[in-house]
Parts: sequence; C-alpha cells; structure tokens
Amino acid sequence: MRLLALSVLLASTAASAEPMGVTADAPDPTWSVGARIGGYGFRREGNVDFTGKWDECRMNGVGVFVNRTVHGPIFLEGGLDTYFSSTDREPQDLQIDRSSALISAAAGVRLDFTSWLTGWVQLGVGAELTKLSVPYGDDAIRADKILPEGFFGVGGDIKVTRAVHLGASLRTLVMGNFNYDPARLDMSNQAWTSTPTADQVFAATPSLAAQGQFYMRYDM
Repeated sequence: MRLLALSVLLASTAASAEPMGVTADAPDPTWSVGARIGGYGFRREGNVDFTGKWDECRMNGVGVFVNRTVHGPIFLEGGLDTYFSSTDREPQDLQIDRSSALISAAAGVRLDFTSWLTGWVQLGVGAELTKLSVPYGDDAIRADKILPEGFFGVGGDIKVTRAVHLGASLRTLVMGNFNYDPARLDMSNQAWTSTPTADQVFAATPSLAAQGQFYMRYDM
C-alpha cells in the first residue's frame, strides 16, 4: 500500500510539473540603465520678431540614467547629463558661453502598449551646476552657479532585444536663464564706471525650455 501511495504521489507531481525546458514567465526588470543624447533651448520672450521660438541659448549634450521599478508601472529615475551651449548662436543674442552638469531625479509611470512598444510620463526636479562666460571688451566676465530645475516629460521606446530598448523623449523644463540683450554689455552705450560684476550680468530668472532626447535603455 505504501508503494502504491508513493507511486500515485510521484505521478501527480510529474503531471502538474511544467514540461522539460519550459519555465515560468520571468519577473519584470527591477533595474535598468541607459544613455541618452539630445538638446534643449529656452523660449524667447520680449522680442516681437522672435517671441515663441525655443532656440534661445541652445544646448547640446549627453547623459546617463538609472531606472528602478518600485511597484507595477511606477518607476524612479536618477540622471546625470552634461550640456554645452551651441556655437550656432543667433547674432542678436548676447554671446554667453554656458556649460552645465544636470543632476535630476524623477518619478514616472510606464505603460506597455504592446509586447514591444512602451510609453511613459514622468515628473522630476534637479539642479544645474553651470559655468558661464561672456565677452566684455578684451576680457570676459565669468561665473559659477547652482540653479534649480523642474520638468515634465513624456516618451516611448521599442524593444529591440529581450533587454535593449531604443526610445525618444520630450521634456518641458523650468530652469534659470539670463538676459540675452547684448546692449546691456555694449561698452560704447553703457555708462559703466567699472566692469559689471558677474552677479549683475548673470542674474538668473525662471524660464521655460523644451528638450528632446534619444536614448538606449538596458534592462538588468
């Protein structure tokens, strides 16, 4: 009887087991890392001919980021990006040379539209560590600043392999920007009794910027 009972138990276990080589679905990735490239520009204001364009202080750069899935479609992101002002500047702008490191953190929701297409939205904050320089006579006025930023982003990517995704994103940012009227530093038109200070030249005010990026994400 014991032998019969043992045989029945083994048969039941074998029948309920998955066939050889077939495994349960793998859990959703918990971590992913990626790299991105893109650019952004500030929205012009106060100039009738150029108001509404997003090409003031155009910046180009690259960055890296890490995603962490925390629950279902909700994920967190940390990023580090480096941006440099474009040399293709508008002649009517003050010729500011700007290089920045952007440190950011965001929370978002990712939705799978198909097995290979994913979309997401996110809301984030961060800080910009920026070096600034502007010509003044035969010299230049320079400054280092730390400026806050906030952003809202949307994006999507396609699955290329089991772990690799290629995508694109758009962000609207609120960042510190500066007065780009070159007449302020025209030495022939200004009654400066001495060279203006960096705080006078680089007095930041909140401005809107639009950013576009392409990225690759790898699920770990």
